[in-house]
Amino acid sequence: MGHFQGLQPVVRALEMIWARSTIWASGTQLELELAELDPEQNYIFLANHQSHLDTPLILSLFARFKPRFLARDSLFRIPIFGPGMRACGHFPLHRGNRRQSMQDIQLAMQKVAQGESILIFPEGTRNPQGQDFLDFQIGAFLIVLKTGLPVVPLVLDGTNQVHYKGRYYIRPGKVRLRALPPWRVSAEYSLKQRDKLKQDLWSLMHNNFLELKNESE
Repeated sequence: MGHFQGLQPVVRALEMIWARSTIWASGTQLELELAELDPEQNYIFLANHQSHLDTPLILSLFARFKPRFLARDSLFRIPIFGPGMRACGHFPLHRGNRRQSMQDIQLAMQKVAQGESILIFPEGTRNPQGQDFLDFQIGAFLIVLKTGLPVVPLVLDGTNQVHYKGRYYIRPGKVRLRALPPWRVSAEYSLKQRDKLKQDLWSLMHNNFLELKNESE
């Protein structure tokens, strides 16, 4: 990724224009509950994943923190799109190769040490049904515990209705997003307790998700 380094500020500025333009063009009506965040702190943002719209939405809402996201490695092999993601500093994750996936996680941790924030969708893939959560993948919690960064759980609902998986057009609609207060989980969980952390965060986010859905009815 070294040959992209000099272009990264320009590419990131273009990415932000794309993210904000996408949300504006979608006609999305946003209902936001955002916890107060320290502008001098970097974070790990964990979000449930309903749609391709989730990424530009989160990038635009938390632009100050410039979150870089983890995505499956196959996306980085798509012409133009893949090199663009690398140029922006996003990270591939090789899920079928344990050794390579650990190297990917190590790279993400190095970027965190340099002051980057990270966006992770712990479900590992889009869940367009929007009625429940998929199981969380453990890799996200290795990063959380090893970096020691505070976690900001993001709970969203409605992006699957605006842009449904397999549908190429966008239908304007209401999207709700709740950012929970930052939580430095490394102070409460050890690396050996990562499975418990995974379940506790799943429960916390899922309960807030159900609250959002109930409030909208």
